[in-house]
Amino acid sequence: MIMTVRTKAVKLICAITAALATMLVLGLTGMTAIAASALGRPQSGTYLGYPSPEADKRIIVGVTAVDKHNGARYYCSEVGESVNYFIGDSTLIADSDPARRLAWLMDEYDTQGDGLTLAAIGVLVHDHFDVNMERWKMHRDVIYAEYPDIGARVDELWEEAGRNAPLDSTVEQTYAKGVREGDVSVQILNAYDEPVAGVAYTVTLSGPAVFVENGEATISGVTTDQPIIHAWRATEAGEVTVTPAYDVPALELVPGTQDLIRLSERMTKQGGDAVRFAARKDFAPGIVTETTSRTVDAGEAVYDDVTVLLDGERNHWLDGEVLNATGWYFAGIPADRVDDDLAPDENERAEAFVKRIAEFGYEPAAYGMATFTESGQTVRVQAMTELGGDEPYLAPGDGKFGTWVWAIELDEQSERVREHLTHDIVTPFLDPAETNANRSNLMVESTVTEHSATVGAELSDTITVGGFPDDHGSFAGDKTLGLGADRAHAQVSVWWAGDASDPSKDDDWRPAGAQVPDEDEHHRLVGTWDYPAVNGRIRVGGGEPDAHGDAVHITAETHGWYVFVWSFAGDDRVAAAFSAYDDAWERTRVRESPPMTPPDTPDEETPPDEPETTEEPVELTLVTQVDPERVAVGESFRDVAMIRGSLPDGAYVTFSAYKAIAEGELPGVNDKLLDEARSVPQPAGVVDGAAAVRKGNAIPDDDQNIGVNDDTHDDENRDTETSDDGYATDAADIAGEEEAGRSDDAGDDAAATGTWTAASPEISSPDAGFVYWRATVFSAEGDVLVTHELGVEGEVVTVTEPPTVEVPPSEEPEPSLPYTGADIGIALAVACVALAGGIALLMAAHRRPI
Repeated sequence: MIMTVRTKAVKLICAITAALATMLVLGLTGMTAIAASALGRPQSGTYLGYPSPEADKRIIVGVTAVDKHNGARYYCSEVGESVNYFIGDSTLIADSDPARRLAWLMDEYDTQGDGLTLAAIGVLVHDHFDVNMERWKMHRDVIYAEYPDIGARVDELWEEAGRNAPLDSTVEQTYAKGVREGDVSVQILNAYDEPVAGVAYTVTLSGPAVFVENGEATISGVTTDQPIIHAWRATEAGEVTVTPAYDVPALELVPGTQDLIRLSERMTKQGGDAVRFAARKDFAPGIVTETTSRTVDAGEAVYDDVTVLLDGERNHWLDGEVLNATGWYFAGIPADRVDDDLAPDENERAEAFVKRIAEFGYEPAAYGMATFTESGQTVRVQAMTELGGDEPYLAPGDGKFGTWVWAIELDEQSERVREHLTHDIVTPFLDPAETNANRSNLMVESTVTEHSATVGAELSDTITVGGFPDDHGSFAGDKTLGLGADRAHAQVSVWWAGDASDPSKDDDWRPAGAQVPDEDEHHRLVGTWDYPAVNGRIRVGGGEPDAHGDAVHITAETHGWYVFVWSFAGDDRVAAAFSAYDDAWERTRVRESPPMTPPDTPDEETPPDEPETTEEPVELTLVTQVDPERVAVGESFRDVAMIRGSLPDGAYVTFSAYKAIAEGELPGVNDKLLDEARSVPQPAGVVDGAAAVRKGNAIPDDDQNIGVNDDTHDDENRDTETSDDGYATDAADIAGEEEAGRSDDAGDDAAATGTWTAASPEISSPDAGFVYWRATVFSAEGDVLVTHELGVEGEVVTVTEPPTVEVPPSEEPEPSLPYTGADIGIALAVACVALAGGIALLMAAHRRPI
């Protein structure tokens, strides 16, 4: 039992000893930790003392404690409490302008500063971070009373910190070359928006861009008193965000019996406002085009204004580079297909788009090329017949529509441009701004029914019109294209000219000039009627209806001149046109005297009488006959005219032949092979009248510019003639020749009566078809004395294709038997055998005894 007690006692003593040892160890450890967190008292001269307003003792403001290891200074943030110089864990104070300023001051005056300066820093700590501001105000008043200069020093330090502590950052992005390259400008600012030098920063690009300096998305540096610029370049297309970050000194709160604040050993990273911008590596020009004219007349050049534009500030021209653009002009688009607009597919190549247009039925009629060196540049391009050629394309004048398609083709650019141009840039087909109307020119052939008449006669005119589009009258216009509707009607006006009171003076008012006159006592508009503005032949007068179905009657009520004038005001598909007021075929001379009576036609066997001057003129008649009526392409033919009646002095005959047309086509509205070739009539009996034929105006095949006024005859046309030998002779010479068959005493107005002949020059047609002739007898003044309509019997030549001559194949002679080496050898062998046999027989015969 005693042993047990002793044993238990020993065990108890051991346990107590172990516990005491453990407590001792723990206590020593705790003391070591406390000793490690203990602060030292501040040095003299780093603070100012003042009487506490709460107790009868002096306390300090300024540096309150000092780290014994690194000398870091601590400032009080809880006024009136005692400091035990033992501290616990610290926490970062939230970032703010006061925190940054005080952190800068604590860093700046970490090892320097007099008592007033450090006390002023202590005042600022209490001003912004004291836990009891009401309590602090009492102490502050005492301090300011004790030290009158401290208030000014507090203000100085606050401003000094405000100018040196980083408060904000700015990042600006500027484009240098469109959105492909640019600069990022970095600045760290103080509280007064002034740059702060010496601040470490980092700028990061988030998106398709890198910095040129290092080829990376992040770059770092230290600020100066000027903005720092870093260049960037795009790597693809997209949005880029620029985020700045910079180092900011921080404060830490150290809790204890009295809360303290110190400068943190750690710098905090603060980011400024992010900047976003668009970046793109590709070069994206746009094409803006506009046709120079909404309407183009036949034979005119076709132009287009082409402009290359970049889309505002986010695009930039590649320095020193040019862009090449190609244009295709499509023509012949009918009115009912102007809505067949077609847009290129996304990233579709120009070549493929043009092929797709061809599937619509349109091939390029002309081409254009343009080169550009800057954005906004406009080039006026003329259409050419070949790509890259120099032969101008001329509008066809078919009354249809044309449109441009332009493209900047990737394959046609320099290597550098191709690096930035991602695909062909192509404009749509039938873009309204690029579409025009190719106006057709009209051709009008017309003649009055009678070129001379008496008062009371009914007048009429036959007009043949060609050149209107076949669908003219059906196009209602297109506001999108800016084109107006077809004009439905043409007009025919009849004018009277003369001296109503004196018939002898009517000739003084002979129609002159292409334009109609103003109405006065010698000129009067008889009437105007509408007729359909379409191709075809119309009859004006004689009771025939106009466009509105009303019968038209035109009566010669007064002696003088009656002139028919056809006109069309024009529209966006057909050019304006009119017949000339002085057109000799379109006027009728009306007299008061009765018409002349034709003479009896002599028998064919009776030779024609020699022309003789008669006192009573005989009405002229005209009989014409082509010679021959049927030829092959390229063969010669002509026209011969016979005139009977009274032929005035100076009268002449003209011959016109129209180019061959197909059966069923309207004659007279196409071009001519021969245009008003003059011939001086000769008395019948001269061989075919050929000796009197003057050189005519043969029309070249490529002359396409026959207008509606080509048949005008004026004094200028009549002044000179061209003789057979090529020399010009004047009208007096011609008149002298004609006097051979006329009376010498006939006078100026004399007319020889008889039979006359005239012949045209010989011509040929390069094309098959029907060639229509017209012969007309003119007076010396240019008035039509007698003529005929196109297509009368004997005035049409049928031109056929030359027959195809089939050349029979040549007969080859029968080949002779071949002579070969083998055949010759056999023949020689046979001959040798025969010769040897003959010799042997002779020898045998010679040896036989007789």
